[in-house]
Amino acid sequence: MDVGFYSYLGAAAGFCFLTVLLLISGRGSVQGRLLTAVVIISAIWAGLAATIADDVAYQVFEILRYLAWYVFLLKLLEPAAAQNTGYRRFLRWALPLTTGFGILILVGELSAVYLLSPIQEHKLTALIISGHVLLAIIGLAIIEQLFRNTSISHRWAIKYLFIGAGGIFAFDFFLYADALLLRSIEQALWDARGIVNLVAVPLLAIAAARNRQWSLNIFVSRDIVLNTTAILGAGMYLLVMAGAGFYLREFGGSWGGIGQILFFTLAIVLLVLVLFSGQLRAQLRVFLAKHFYANKYDYRREWLQLTRELNEKARGENRYEAVIRVMAHIVDARAGLLWVRGDHERFENVAAWKMDPVNAVEPGDGALARFLRDKAYVINVTEFESHTDEYAGLDLPEWVGMVNRGWLIVPLFGEDSLLGFVILSNPLITRSINWEDRDLLMTAAKQVASYLTVLMTSEALAEARQFEVFNRLSAYMVHDLKNIAAELEMVAKNADKHKTNKDFLEDAFETVAGAAGEIKRLLEQLRSKRVQFDKKIVVDLGQLVKAVAREKQDRPPVSGLEEMREGCQVVVEKARLANVLAHLIDNARQATTEAGLVEVKLYTRESMCVVEIRDDGHGMEADFIKNRLFKPFDTTKGNAGMGIGMYESQEFIRQLGGEIQVQSEPGNGTMIALHIPAFNAQAEPQHVNA
Repeated sequence: MDVGFYSYLGAAAGFCFLTVLLLISGRGSVQGRLLTAVVIISAIWAGLAATIADDVAYQVFEILRYLAWYVFLLKLLEPAAAQNTGYRRFLRWALPLTTGFGILILVGELSAVYLLSPIQEHKLTALIISGHVLLAIIGLAIIEQLFRNTSISHRWAIKYLFIGAGGIFAFDFFLYADALLLRSIEQALWDARGIVNLVAVPLLAIAAARNRQWSLNIFVSRDIVLNTTAILGAGMYLLVMAGAGFYLREFGGSWGGIGQILFFTLAIVLLVLVLFSGQLRAQLRVFLAKHFYANKYDYRREWLQLTRELNEKARGENRYEAVIRVMAHIVDARAGLLWVRGDHERFENVAAWKMDPVNAVEPGDGALARFLRDKAYVINVTEFESHTDEYAGLDLPEWVGMVNRGWLIVPLFGEDSLLGFVILSNPLITRSINWEDRDLLMTAAKQVASYLTVLMTSEALAEARQFEVFNRLSAYMVHDLKNIAAELEMVAKNADKHKTNKDFLEDAFETVAGAAGEIKRLLEQLRSKRVQFDKKIVVDLGQLVKAVAREKQDRPPVSGLEEMREGCQVVVEKARLANVLAHLIDNARQATTEAGLVEVKLYTRESMCVVEIRDDGHGMEADFIKNRLFKPFDTTKGNAGMGIGMYESQEFIRQLGGEIQVQSEPGNGTMIALHIPAFNAQAEPQHVNA
């Protein structure tokens, strides 16, 4: 008794101290004054609980305390109710109903004390305790909804109110639920109740300090209303089942205890089945939309969910199925099919979600496609026969009858044409389709069509990239084959003249062997579908430049070696660099007359080996150098060129960490300089000289 006395006395002192703080701080808002009233009533209630817990005055303040909390918390929800007429009506009736319920419990308590016999009082007490359990559940439900509907940015300011008030209601629920099972209040729980209320005092003080005007950004979430309704319904159901189980045990005789256990088990199983019923939740969602909201849908939620599901593209799921799924969820459809425009303007069934696909093709000039294209209208298949005026000119194809439980046909429009359409099956519940459903479906269809367009474009781009890789590989191969053919052609051209020359024959066989090796390498590239290169080695650049320049002295203009820096080593693919040098020298010779000049120069600059190829030919304009010279497949040689030589040369030098510089003017020749990083033997000892 002493523990309970000091417990409630401490709670009373704490609430009195908080009352003084609230009065001194001058809470001018309605919510602030209501919180002050809640704290004052709680202080009186705690004082009465410490002294005369069985008195009528305590019982009055027990109910009054609940009602005061309800008024305060529901007042905090008013900003959300101002945005919705249905929710405003709910709040208008919530307080009178809870007040009447509280008065009913109070009358029952007074009757149990003054009017009924001990046996009758015992039976009524169970109902009164059940009423207290329900009062605690109502308080928890209001706090849960207030928390869920408060914006995240404002939860920092109000979270301690949720913890403090929620702790009071949660402990009351536990106290009275335990009393309902044991038919009496546990003394230890009763004593601890005062301490729980005392602990809540500083939490409420922090909440009051953070919310001087109690101006909260609160919105109404349909999901929270749905969940709260389900929680309240489940709580009331459990109370009714508990009461039924109580009377079953009282009047069931020797089988009463077993009957009560079986009854509770079946009741809980039934509750779980109901709560997990998608059909029941859909019906409850429709009921709330009709009676508590001006609009049928929460458009913010619907749009965010549609965008999220399209972006997620569930792993392992056909990406086209995501289109059907998001459209089906809007109207709670069970399944669906997707038709997309393919080749020859025909619409084909490309995906099915939770149903078998239909092997049918809808022609682009068919009645269905024409109606969707001209009317841009959602077709309700179940109303087709009864609404002939609405679907004038439409003749549904036979394959529509093959769709299991076909319900809605929603067109999907691209930028300027019909991209496809979705067929949805009957929903989980019987529902009509009005203008709001059609508008939401058509709005969602625009987003879905954009997603489809991106998806189809991505697939086409991926296919085009495969062709691009193949074409690029082919271009490289043709370019190399052209060089091989030129070498063999030169051998054939000089064969009659030098066929008795031993040195020529050796060079010819060496050239043919090299050509065979190059052709073999190209065939390997074709099989592997990728360009293959030789291993990088240390190369004396001076010797390589001299060798390539000498090979190009077979006809005028002859390439001369102006200056050659000895010992300039680089790490490269030797054959590939030789091809680049040969290509650049050939370009210089082709741009120069037979009496012209082509010079090759090699020197070092800082950490770079620089190869300059200079000619006095017709030169190039600055715009051509900037926009076309290194562009792949752009050539000025007509059928004689592939347009990838300069592009390949630039890419190769850049892969080495170097750069190609070009200086040219029309009529004044061209200078191309290859800047290649020099080999550092100390930094790169792993390379072997070749």
